Amino acid sequence: MVQNLNNNLITAPQLADVRKRLRNLETKDGQTLFVALFRSWCYNAVATFSLCLLAQAYEQAYNLLQIFGELDMTVNMLIQVDKLVQLIESPVFTYLRLQLLEPEKYPYLYKCMYGILMLLPQSAAFAALKNRLNSVSSIGYLHAAPRT
Repeated sequence: MVQNLNNNLITAPQLADVRKRLRNLETKDGQTLFVALFRSWCYNAVATFSLCLLAQAYEQAYNLLQIFGELDMTVNMLIQVDKLVQLIESPVFTYLRLQLLEPEKYPYLYKCMYGILMLLPQSAAFAALKNRLNSVSSIGYLHAAPRT
């Protein structure tokens, strides 16, 4: 049930306003919505992780990934993670992909993306995410290079 609700939240055009409210955790409205959904979503680890990504709660998402390491990764969980990677490539997560260009501002986002990569077996989703991360990894070098 939570898995279906999560997929609807991410993909349904009618829920664009809800997604926008979730991305605004600085407001009481955004916080209240996030907490209410988090309490319901927490019965599905991947859905909860997705909710955190939607809300830009990247540190919380990273903490959830640490728990994933203690769980038995079932085939169903791996399929859900695979679908999440596909959704990350969708227009709904454009803001997230653009935030990958600012690793110093969003370090937990990077940890989350590489954490997902470590969970996935070698697959099309693995290759897509690895390709995405490789395409922005050189940005980190630009920030590390001494300025003259």
